[in-house]
This record gives sequence, structure tokens and C-alpha cells, in this order.
Amino acid sequence: MKLQFQCPQCEAQNLNPGMEDAQSVSCGFCDWERSVTQSTTDAAAPSHCLVCGNHDLWRQKDFPQSIGLTFVAAGAILSSIAWYYHRPVWALGILLAFAAADLVLFAVMPDVLVCYRCGARHPGGDLSEHPVFDHEIAERYRQEKLRLEEAAKSSPR
Repeated sequence: MKLQFQCPQCEAQNLNPGMEDAQSVSCGFCDWERSVTQSTTDAAAPSHCLVCGNHDLWRQKDFPQSIGLTFVAAGAILSSIAWYYHRPVWALGILLAFAAADLVLFAVMPDVLVCYRCGARHPGGDLSEHPVFDHEIAERYRQEKLRLEEAAKSSPR
């Protein structure tokens, strides 16, 4: 299992491969470290975030959003070009081809668990028991983050 996270101390992006035997999660850029129990790394999917300890995790496809947006833009542009040249069959064919490619990628790509609080990404085995994204939970954590930032600004140093 590889863990992708942003360090809570220095905010650097980290990728820790081989978390199966790890005793701790650490930042490669500073001295931040958090211990990990063996039962957590032995499980097919973690029950809590290995970086912040949060139990609210959601499941998503492990696919870069930038590539997905590039597919959508390419499909729209190529289909518009076909419409411009009065080729409606080609235009619809292009859109259907991109839709089919998206469906194949959705079926093939593995799932990953994402922490609502810190955004750490935890790959795992069978993640079907974990819920998908919930806007209410995400808003609760967004509001929590804003309150903590506001409290940090208003407190004397």
C-alpha cells in the first residue's frame, strides 16, 4: 500500500510506498512522524486515516482529475470541429467514443480512500464497504478548518 499525503507540519507532498511493513508514517522533508499500528497496516483497507487519525474516509476512483478533464475538453473540441464541417454522425461518434473510454476507465481503475480532514489518499483492497463522498461531512470538515484558521488569526502570539 502506498500512502499519498500532505505533511501537517511543512505542508510538503509525500508519497510513502510500501506501508505494509511500516511502523510509522513520516515526512521526507521534515522531522514529522506518526506511529502506525500493525493491525492497521495488515488490514485490506484502513479504518482510519494513517496521517491524522480521522475515522471519516470516503471512496473514489484512483484517477487523475486533470486527465479526465483533458478527455472532456478533447471530446468537446473534436466533436465541435465535426459539427462545424457538417458531419453530425462523426460528431456523435466522437462523443460516444469518449463516453465509452470513460466507462472503460471507470470499470478498470481501482478505488482509493480519501480522508475528509487532511486529504490523505489510502489505496487498499476491497473498499466497497466504505461510503462514497458525502457533501454534508465534507462541509462539516471545511467549516472546522475555517474556524481553526480564524481562531489562529485572532489569538495573540
